[in-house]
Amino acid sequence: MSIFKNSIRSILQTFGYLRVKHISYNADGLIVSGRNAQFLSDARFQRAYRRGMNSGHLIGGELGLDLHIEWRAAICCWAAKHASRLPGDFVECGVNTGMMSLTVCEYVDFNSLNKSFYLFDTFKGIPESQMLSTERPDRIISNSKYPDCYELAQKNFSQFPRANLVRGLVPETLKTVPIEQVAYLSIDMNIAYPERKAIEYFWPKLTPGAIVVLDDYGWTGYEEQKKTMDEFAQTVGVEVMLLPTGQGILLKPPA
Repeated sequence: MSIFKNSIRSILQTFGYLRVKHISYNADGLIVSGRNAQFLSDARFQRAYRRGMNSGHLIGGELGLDLHIEWRAAICCWAAKHASRLPGDFVECGVNTGMMSLTVCEYVDFNSLNKSFYLFDTFKGIPESQMLSTERPDRIISNSKYPDCYELAQKNFSQFPRANLVRGLVPETLKTVPIEQVAYLSIDMNIAYPERKAIEYFWPKLTPGAIVVLDDYGWTGYEEQKKTMDEFAQTVGVEVMLLPTGQGILLKPPA
């Protein structure tokens, strides 16, 4: 009888008829209850997160709108903090105005690290020439969120002298900069083709123990990206860890 009652309760909670107590986080498609989300009140994290959100993005259709992606941002900050102790540089593929990378720079005090940060993007949206037919309808619509932001991104990163903006298409731009070793890699280009090319290019350059964050990996509507990353992971003998945030995590194993 108790099993039946618990099932009914679960159904009612799902449809909002019962209030779930101790909600820790409710944003970005993620509801977490009964968990310690202490990072949300951490002063250093909040300062870093605000820097990213105040980058001048137009996602959501409103300048500077707080997208409430704190949990995703916290994952990137965690990965970047780990990477700060490893040899190698930072790389982000898919930058826009720098929401996530600015958050990371602020959080790890990037100027205090002896590293460079390479930031690859068209800085004007998702290239239609690289879209698969299954991706095209949704991505063309979402391109309205990504006006040309190159000059804005340059301004945003002006306080980080070793942040290098690399404008153009991936993979063509990857070999234009001298990157020998990578400690942190974030991939968020919204379509499968350049993401696969990026992971193939950077995987041999990743320091053992380095973390790769795949922003779109587990989201519905981004199945092509998940498929190609799963295929790649299989070729190198690893697995992608799906997080409740929708992100995927890859760990470069020891040599």
